Amino acid sequence: MAVVAKRLAKGNFGTGSAANIYTAPIGSTVLIKAVTICNKLSQAISVTLLFAGTEVIYQHTVKANDTITIPFVDQIIYAGESISGFAGTSGGSNFATYYISGKEVT
Repeated sequence: MAVVAKRLAKGNFGTGSAANIYTAPIGSTVLIKAVTICNKLSQAISVTLLFAGTEVIYQHTVKANDTITIPFVDQIIYAGESISGFAGTSGGSNFATYYISGKEVT
């Protein structure tokens, strides 16, 4: 069994509906350790994040020009399951970013 600590995903949230951010590789179990979300707009946004199709953060408000970090997520997804999410705003592109770290166990 190999355990690899790694960045699972980083990028920009889309708007409107959940988009796939990361999919656990075949033959692995993934422990999601931490999530950071950054709002680069001068207005508040709402963020939704799903693990394996289940909302774990639902329409959470992130204040204008603010960053939130959840340091101890400690949730598990299995091979083929995904992390997905979106930010609800009309702020255009590149307004909200995410960084998700964890461990892949194979």
